[in-house]
Amino acid sequence: MRKKITKTALAAALLFSISCWSQEAATTNNTDKKTIKNVEAGFDGMLAVSYGTKAFGINVGGPSLKYKFTKNFKVGVGAFPSLLIMDRKAQPRLAVSPIVEYRNWMLITPYYGYNSKDRMIWTFGLGYKFI
Repeated sequence: MRKKITKTALAAALLFSISCWSQEAATTNNTDKKTIKNVEAGFDGMLAVSYGTKAFGINVGGPSLKYKFTKNFKVGVGAFPSLLIMDRKAQPRLAVSPIVEYRNWMLITPYYGYNSKDRMIWTFGLGYKFI
């Protein structure tokens, strides 16, 4: 008899704690969606090519932060793991770029840092978002 009461009390406590947790999670998720519904943060599944003065870049999607003006038009900034081809040498670099996105197409202007002659490396490119 005593074991039966203990098991029942444990089961009731477990159900009560689960219901409290689910109600708390539901209320916090609803308020978060309302306050930041126009901001997107995440990884872009995209592939892009960019060209600049004596530099060519092949860029893939990385982390980004965007503001959504409409369903199809977004503006933001992102980081792109890239393969930079310069002076007939290919080297991996991380580029940082502003992004203008319309539907699945992205205009980017990646910045790769400085070259050996202390000049900034900028390119301009077009990308397509697959995911």
